[in-house]
Amino acid sequence: MSISRTNTHYLIFIYICGMNATTLVIMAAGMGSRYGGIKQADSFGPSGEWLMDYAIYDAQQAGFNDVVIITRKDLLEDMKKHTDTVWSGRIPIHFAIQQPPADANPERTKPWGTGQAILATKDLVKNPFAVINADDFYGAEAYKSIHTFLSGIERDEPVFSLVGYPLKNTLSDIGTVSRGICTLNDKNELVSITEMTKIDWRGDVLQNENEDHTFTTIPTDSFASMNFWGFSCFLFEELEQQWKDFYSLNKDQLKSEFLIPTVVSEMMKAGKIKVVLLPDGKDWCGVTYSEEKELVIAAIRSKISKGLYPDNLSL
Repeated sequence: MSISRTNTHYLIFIYICGMNATTLVIMAAGMGSRYGGIKQADSFGPSGEWLMDYAIYDAQQAGFNDVVIITRKDLLEDMKKHTDTVWSGRIPIHFAIQQPPADANPERTKPWGTGQAILATKDLVKNPFAVINADDFYGAEAYKSIHTFLSGIERDEPVFSLVGYPLKNTLSDIGTVSRGICTLNDKNELVSITEMTKIDWRGDVLQNENEDHTFTTIPTDSFASMNFWGFSCFLFEELEQQWKDFYSLNKDQLKSEFLIPTVVSEMMKAGKIKVVLLPDGKDWCGVTYSEEKELVIAAIRSKISKGLYPDNLSL
């Protein structure tokens, strides 16, 4: 799949108007059921760094102005202590709490999804913003690319972005993975995201196992969404309305999730936004399974040995 790397409109806007402030939003409220622990607060760097520390480092180097971390009440104290140790006085960090509605089914333990998580930042985020997972390593180039994009849009402009990663580079040797598969038009704009939950190689064919145990073949040059989004604040009003509609239908469910790709897809279908795919996702790694931890640690050590990161991010 051939992707143009030019974003001429946005680069011209930046040149004429200057660069706008940008915020990095980190989603760190997940349960880590397949990982078997709290992976967003696990150590991966040689000085005890979490994966999100490398995200904050890359974002600051790219030009982001502040950070908002979405977490749970039970993790808040530890996260504040950690970020104060590593980042105090270097970049402003704020916290948003993802929590269930007051009248939610008390038997439900699962968080309500990425859409509800981002909605928790509504009163904290005032600028165009990027959204990432706390337990993924996205690579410095991705932060530079999305910062350039976000710096060139208005605060409430109906234009979003998504960093695309070659799907075949995001698979696991341990088991199947869940990915949002991107469909694009000839302008490199997102047309749809199809959520697939059991993707793996079967022989030389890339396939997803569907719920009915049939298989869907996926083109090997497909781009995957790794939840690295770029939004304007135009998102929030729509997000709030879709959440109200979703919750009214699913309040008693134990597993239904309000997901940001679904929100964006509904906005695209309604013609409210366009989403530009940024094809700069080259260096992703993550920890879906605990067995992958050592692979990620080794990848980070390799980058440190090449001088891409300091031995200790807190210094």
